[in-house]
Amino acid sequence: MGKNKIEKGARTAKFQLSNGNWIEGETYLSLYDEHHLGAQKMDDLLSRGDRFIPVKTETGVVLLNVSHILQAKIDSQQEEDDLMRLGEKHTVTVKTILGEEIRGEIYISLPDGRTRVKDYANATSGFFRLFLDDVIVYLNPKLVLSIHD
Repeated sequence: MGKNKIEKGARTAKFQLSNGNWIEGETYLSLYDEHHLGAQKMDDLLSRGDRFIPVKTETGVVLLNVSHILQAKIDSQQEEDDLMRLGEKHTVTVKTILGEEIRGEIYISLPDGRTRVKDYANATSGFFRLFLDDVIVYLNPKLVLSIHD
């Protein structure tokens, strides 16, 4: 009896590591996710508990240590769905451990009417999702120094 194969789709992303280096390549995300309708998202991949994720680069496959991924950037056309922008919009500036400041939008929709940036930062169990013009950035909260709204 053969194993059931999970259908996956390739997504191109750029990853910045905690040392400042960038790696660009393809990740493979499931076309179906067990936690929501539709395809798996980058934050699902980063937050599912694997310590290393494979990224296919021009020179071969590299396994990235998730705890050292500072940020993952993916084209919003590959990633975004209608539900991602539900909630109250806040424009924030995030300062990373490398001193870089990234300005973008977050959308907060938490139970009990909590809509403060502080609530979002403390409630998010995985990577923060930050919307820029045509890119979605996923930030590792362990490598974020501050968030200014």
